Amino acid sequence: MIAIAGAYYLSLPTVEHIPANFEFELQEWMTYVPTDAQYVGYVNYGQAFYVSDNSSLFGSETVFELPQLGFAIIPNDLTYELVVQLPEPKYSGSSTVLQLTAQAQSDLVNDITSAGLAKMHTLNYSGYTIYQFLMRKFGDQNSNLGYLTIINHDLILSNDKSASLKNVEAIVDQVSSHGESLFDEPSVRRGVFASGVSGQSYVALYVGMFPTQLNDTKMAIKSVIGNGDSISVSRALLFPTSDIAVQRWNQAHEVYKNAGGYKILDSWLVVTYDYPLARMRTELIGI
Repeated sequence: MIAIAGAYYLSLPTVEHIPANFEFELQEWMTYVPTDAQYVGYVNYGQAFYVSDNSSLFGSETVFELPQLGFAIIPNDLTYELVVQLPEPKYSGSSTVLQLTAQAQSDLVNDITSAGLAKMHTLNYSGYTIYQFLMRKFGDQNSNLGYLTIINHDLILSNDKSASLKNVEAIVDQVSSHGESLFDEPSVRRGVFASGVSGQSYVALYVGMFPTQLNDTKMAIKSVIGNGDSISVSRALLFPTSDIAVQRWNQAHEVYKNAGGYKILDSWLVVTYDYPLARMRTELIGI
């Protein structure tokens, strides 16, 4: 019995530690995310094209369109896409931030100007003009009434039926307040670092403020990073304590099988896979 117990403890992982002064680069898109966001999904289209060396990686299907203007956005019109899930019951659904290429943004502004304000419903909110349009996002079967505004180089929109205006206003409030974002939270920053992100050159980053398949998780962060002729996909899972993270070590091996690496950084259990570039689109669907 003593020998068995000794073997068990020897098989447990060593708890490593996140450096006290680790590098964290706050990107512009992070400032759009309120501190109470429940989920964040960020995909850098430019980096995805660069890493894959494939400008047709996402195809040419419409990502977003405004039928009233005859305006449509395809993947090559985007620099990045950000989806922010907002908390209920005040909100319902999500806001989307699309950073357009200079040409796509110019085309949109020209189409709105040509249409004329008299032909559309608008309102002013915190100094920004919010437009009401029929719109269709990728995956929508039909166009829904929604709202959008343009901030700097970014298009902020929502067409969730019950709270689309509030969803857009929440992002405007975040920008106008110049307040802290979700990515100013120390635990989120530590999780981003644990997931392998230390600079700006990553393809995607996802943050979920909810449990996962592993018992007792409080947060999950997934990163997709280019690694030469492959991609590195890491999930950092936050537990209440490092002891509980250690207790979930075997479960992590069962849920996330055949990973390239497993480790524990303080209360974060990190699982990393190395995939061929051909798997990139599959990994850009969230946590």
